[in-house]
Amino acid sequence: MVTNDFTDLPMKIKLPEPEASGLSRIEELLANRRSVRKYAEKGLPEEVISRFLWAAQGISSGEGLRTCPSAGALYPLEIHAVMGEGNGLEPGIYRYVAEEHALTQEIPGDMREKLAGAALSQPMVSKAPVSLAISAVYPRMTGKYGKRGIRYANMEAGHAAQNIYLLGVELGIGTCAIGAFEDDDVKKVLKLPANEEPLYILPLGYI
Repeated sequence: MVTNDFTDLPMKIKLPEPEASGLSRIEELLANRRSVRKYAEKGLPEEVISRFLWAAQGISSGEGLRTCPSAGALYPLEIHAVMGEGNGLEPGIYRYVAEEHALTQEIPGDMREKLAGAALSQPMVSKAPVSLAISAVYPRMTGKYGKRGIRYANMEAGHAAQNIYLLGVELGIGTCAIGAFEDDDVKKVLKLPANEEPLYILPLGYI
């Protein structure tokens, strides 16, 4: 429907209302997406952790393309899973290897309290059974795109976080995208190399 009550104003076009159910599951997931900061005291099974990692950066084509759009298909992101007690995997910090859909343990032991301390003591980081930390290796992008590659990497992190959110709605698992943390402290907890910068922490837990 087109309305324009005043001829000197820009034309306004009223769009059809979005369908939050019935036509497509994605609209329903988008309508129900919310940040969740409190979680049940229940761990995440290994198969659920696997699904979140694939949603964030998994390979989804025979050509090696992934679940998130990436400028030049350069994929600057790294995903780290910070595991506490009671999950399908041993406590520790793991790095996701997208090419193999596998995890490598880099740091043993429950590091959630230390990660929470680096994130301004936000309690959902210490309470969530698992947190996914998204970091970027900017040189993978800046080598081709210069300084603008930093923007492209940050955009990709947003795509990955939204994938995590939407899968969480599907599974009844909440998350909250955290950007408030001390970068150097997070790097120390995760033992990131000098060229890798932390961007997001996403705690995960059943609602």
